[in-house]
Amino acid sequence: MEQPKVSVIHLGTADGIQALAKEVATGAEEVGAVVRIRRVPDHAAAAQAGVGNLATPDDVRWADAVVLGSPSRYGSLASPLRSFLETLEPLGGGRQREIVWSGFASDDGVLHGGHEATLMTLFRALLRLDGVLVPAPRAQDLDGRAVARQTGRDVARVAGRLLAGAAAEGGPVPVA
Repeated sequence: MEQPKVSVIHLGTADGIQALAKEVATGAEEVGAVVRIRRVPDHAAAAQAGVGNLATPDDVRWADAVVLGSPSRYGSLASPLRSFLETLEPLGGGRQREIVWSGFASDDGVLHGGHEATLMTLFRALLRLDGVLVPAPRAQDLDGRAVARQTGRDVARVAGRLLAGAAAEGGPVPVA
């Protein structure tokens, strides 16, 4: 069976969001996925020369599953991640396979930081890009890192099942 490829794309260098991105990657690797972690630069950091591992639309084209992470900014996505999503709009046409999408958000420990609202905004945006949306797991009894790790497992498993189904049928998973 082909290993699913997962891109974990997150905003900036904040410790909380980076830690969650690493947990998502670990969860995906635990179930056999090949993982890339990339970041979207914050507007202030965008001008820095020589910064590596920046996300591009090619990281989405490469992947069978993409998990996006954003800090919560006033209950919504941070604007640099929203800008990155806008660069993905042209990916809808001509794709040979479904992409599995999911996301995570961090409120950076602020009471009423808007974590859930940020996820809802992200998921609404991902619906425009077609594909399969895997919701974040219930966080009732889990901490943020455990939820992130489970998200990685979930998206990798769904992507793996789509790949296996496509292989059994003799071709790529068609785009709906």
